[in-house]
Amino acid sequence: MSDLSTAPPAVLDLAHWLSERGAPLELRSFDSVSNQLLLAHAPRGTVQVLVDRGQWFVELAPPGAEEFFDMAAWTSCLKGEEVSLELEPISVQVGWLKQYLAGESDGEFTVECLREARRRRAYGRMGLRW
Repeated sequence: MSDLSTAPPAVLDLAHWLSERGAPLELRSFDSVSNQLLLAHAPRGTVQVLVDRGQWFVELAPPGAEEFFDMAAWTSCLKGEEVSLELEPISVQVGWLKQYLAGESDGEFTVECLREARRRRAYGRMGLRW
């Protein structure tokens, strides 16, 4: 069973919000409170909540895809902007995710754009040019 006892308030809010909309977080793997993977299937994509060594991450896979992308990749592709190298607070990430899942955020994207944004972000965060 998942354990959200150490989850940040924003993640608890997301779990509640998803559950209210018929897309509860489901446990996929659990090694400990500090290592777990939860998924929720929503119409606009699959939400992944990952706890890795106590750090919390939220990502979204497009419908029908099995690759997950963070908020920076999504907003880069949806808005046609350069991908941000900054790591936004989890509350900002959850807020964006809820808006997108609720249909309040529009824009066009391709999976290739998301992959490219993820690559640029990873290289940029390491101080490398892509």
